[in-house]
Amino acid sequence: MKRLSYLALPLGALFVGFGCGGSGEAGGTGGETTGGAGGKGGGSASTAGSTSSSTSSSGGGAGSTSTSSSTSTSSSTSSSSSTSSSSSTSSSTSSSSSTSSSSSTSSSSSTSSSSGGVAPTVCSFASGLNIAWVNFANDVPNPDLATFKTIFENTYAAGGRVVRWWFHTNGTVTPGYQGNGMAQDLPASHTAGVKAILDAAHAAHVAVNISLWSFDMEQGSTENISAATTTNNTNLLTVDAYRQAYIDNYLTPLVTALKGYPGLYSYEIFNEPEGMTPSGWAQNKVIPESAIQKTVNWLASAIHTADPSALVTSSAQTFQTCSGVSGMASDYSDAALVAAGGKANGTLDYYEVHYYESNGTQYSCFLHPASYWKLDKKLVMGEFYSAATDGVAQDSAYTYLYDNGYNGAWAWSYTEVAPYTWPSMQVPMQDLYTAQTATVGSCP
Repeated sequence: MKRLSYLALPLGALFVGFGCGGSGEAGGTGGETTGGAGGKGGGSASTAGSTSSSTSSSGGGAGSTSTSSSTSTSSSTSSSSSTSSSSSTSSSTSSSSSTSSSSSTSSSSSTSSSSGGVAPTVCSFASGLNIAWVNFANDVPNPDLATFKTIFENTYAAGGRVVRWWFHTNGTVTPGYQGNGMAQDLPASHTAGVKAILDAAHAAHVAVNISLWSFDMEQGSTENISAATTTNNTNLLTVDAYRQAYIDNYLTPLVTALKGYPGLYSYEIFNEPEGMTPSGWAQNKVIPESAIQKTVNWLASAIHTADPSALVTSSAQTFQTCSGVSGMASDYSDAALVAAGGKANGTLDYYEVHYYESNGTQYSCFLHPASYWKLDKKLVMGEFYSAATDGVAQDSAYTYLYDNGYNGAWAWSYTEVAPYTWPSMQVPMQDLYTAQTATVGSCP
């Protein structure tokens, strides 16, 4: 999501794959046409506090009773980026009554991978939410485990099972760069920090989707990113030697260390990389689409090589770049990724797309069933506001997505921006869990 503010301080204890393949459609290039990313409002610095109580018992699910109380106060700082709002009206001809895809009727499935053998298992419906961070771009190496623990426990108590968390984000803290501008060797403290977060997730009976990078890599001075780090980020995205150094020195050792580690659901290469392209909204809109595709291909390949059982995705801002619908683009189909990067196993295991009304209702997951997008893999809605949207009531959002064939729902977000923070997504998650306990509860 396009952030207009981000958390700079620990939250305390709060209330307890870019790219797609269309059916029969080859990948191409197609930039975002709506201008900016999704509709987070307000750009001023703000503080938000919440006082509430809820923790899950070890065997609990949705509706677990509260056993402790906590109070939180968080502070955010403003980014200078702005949201472009496209006005469009929804019509009654959109599909709100589609049938659920077969993937929602069983707990999980495995498919053949592009490199042969059996692909890792993707949940039929991964219900959960975005954290998306406790300390923006700075959760590792010293995560605020008390806050993570509370978030994970509350997610589980509401029936959620997967949490999306941002790791490097803009490169200001991790991975860290050497004097030659290439990624440093993975520090033991970084591995320990990630494992501590996964340990907290596993203890709460949830799993984490680790989002490695974001368009924030090219936000420059708007996020106090030094010129040197911005240059290093750009080189990682566009120069083979720098990209390979990140893989060899940092990513492969990390994935190897986390192979089979409890609490890990999947890796996400990018959050909304469209923002870095010439048609995007980042301060530095300099990264060609072809470089994004190649980076997705190379990083996905590195992950699959180090851990063949690992799931990999990457998120798209809208269906404009992740759809087989005529007039949209399937830039990140298997064929398009392999063509861009040349690595046969550098493909995604499931697709992740985001939706906010400000991007245009032609991209609405609440006006179209999953089948409408003509994709060839499972599809998770990785960001949306937990609010009444396109005629779907707030409390019905997760159930609607399940009933209409999507394979996951992660509302934005636990930590920002009010009024869409926790507990806005609590009841929607609980309602789905109550109705579909067998499927939702079996993930991951």
